[in-house]
Amino acid sequence: MRIHPKSGLLVVLAVLVTMALSGGVFATAQGDQLDCTLPDGEPTTISAAKLYIEFMSTGVDLGVHGYFDDHGWSELCVYDPSGALVLAVKPQSQLHDLTMAGIFFESREPVIEEFPFEALFARFPEGEYTIKGTNFDGTGLVGGATFTHNVPTPPTITAPLLTEEDKIAEVVHPIGDMMVAWEPVTETIDGKPVTIVGYEVIVTNMDGKHPHSFAQPIYDVHLPADRNSLLVPATFFQPGTRYEIEIVAIEESGNQTINNGYFTTE
Repeated sequence: MRIHPKSGLLVVLAVLVTMALSGGVFATAQGDQLDCTLPDGEPTTISAAKLYIEFMSTGVDLGVHGYFDDHGWSELCVYDPSGALVLAVKPQSQLHDLTMAGIFFESREPVIEEFPFEALFARFPEGEYTIKGTNFDGTGLVGGATFTHNVPTPPTITAPLLTEEDKIAEVVHPIGDMMVAWEPVTETIDGKPVTIVGYEVIVTNMDGKHPHSFAQPIYDVHLPADRNSLLVPATFFQPGTRYEIEIVAIEESGNQTINNGYFTTE
């Protein structure tokens, strides 16, 4: 599971919701079902709306992620192409008047044996997911998020040498500039041609976590689709430290597949 914190998104932690991976309702704190109705007047279009699949190839698990961001809204609903309610969020108590500027969520990510691709595809159909809501000023908020089943194959990491186990220092590298490289991704998991719009390289200091903050040293770079390598400078690394490298292949609808591995510095 990868979480990209953003200052405007942290308030989601204060919203009490119940979650159902099968496309069920996210309920409000009071437990009543929310079904957004647009206020009268001309609505505005939400600034950002994304709904996509994330597949972790080494852990062999997958889930659905969503990101909805604007200046501030008091309620937000997402509906699948059939009109079924998938997500409903309404800030409560201290957040009621403050409202929310954005929300990023990750569903639970079961292993493939428990939740295979076929189950996810059946529960989350392809198509346009509709967003309805109410802005902080009482006006309407609308939008859409395109969702597809085009999941890239995992990028093959060719450098550096890595291990799949993060707790055993099977691979040790001296501190220095490190070239991270991978093979281009050209197909989906079912063998169809895929359009990759970019790659993301994430190098994480596994020993640098802070329990009450996100102050963990991470080297995170997005690259164009025609690149397949990145030089990580020696100044990022510390001696005797465990690191994780993740390569993310990002498909044009937002679906992404991750391959990862670990090493330790001398």
